[in-house]
Amino acid sequence: MLVIHLVKIHKIKKQKLAKYLSRNFQAKTVLAVKSLDEILVQLGSCVPVDIMPGEFDPTNQFLPQQPLHKCMFPMASGYSTVQSVTNPYRANVGGLKLLGTSGQNVNNIYQYSGFDNRLNILESTLKAGHISPTCPDTLSSYPYYDEDPFVLQDCPDIYFAGNQPKFESREIDINGHPSLMLLVPTFDTSGTGVLVNLRNLSCNPITVDTMS
Repeated sequence: MLVIHLVKIHKIKKQKLAKYLSRNFQAKTVLAVKSLDEILVQLGSCVPVDIMPGEFDPTNQFLPQQPLHKCMFPMASGYSTVQSVTNPYRANVGGLKLLGTSGQNVNNIYQYSGFDNRLNILESTLKAGHISPTCPDTLSSYPYYDEDPFVLQDCPDIYFAGNQPKFESREIDINGHPSLMLLVPTFDTSGTGVLVNLRNLSCNPITVDTMS
């Protein structure tokens, strides 16, 4: 299984140009999405791909974030192997339970707590049985009356957070259940994804070097 947080569309500063000078120009974000669509076509032709939105992507800001609309990926959406998913996201891959976020929960706790290690933050949320304990106080989320969607009903086999400064991993035991925790680096700055062996939960970072 290849875990890469692919989608992150930067906020682009508006250029101070007259309308007649920018009329025939396409926004940089539009070109970025087109390039991503082409990449997803290549990936989707050989492996299943799940696209999770992040903090700055064109969907709702409140957690849980809804899937990116398929009209953003007109070519890739033709493949049944390519799908947009929510953030947080639960899935069953190869018989293993996978749970992950785009990292807002970890980043927010890191900002407002005394934790100095992000992997410890991820572990604390797993042991507490709650993905995002700072919602809705310092992290925006939808108000829920009857139930909290961030409460963990069971322990995932793989638990990850994307958009982190560096790759880190740790295996822990929760009441006799082994779980692999992963911090997936921000792809657009590190060029790094994470390869996970579903048979033994071993993992390794892989870096794409476009400069060589």
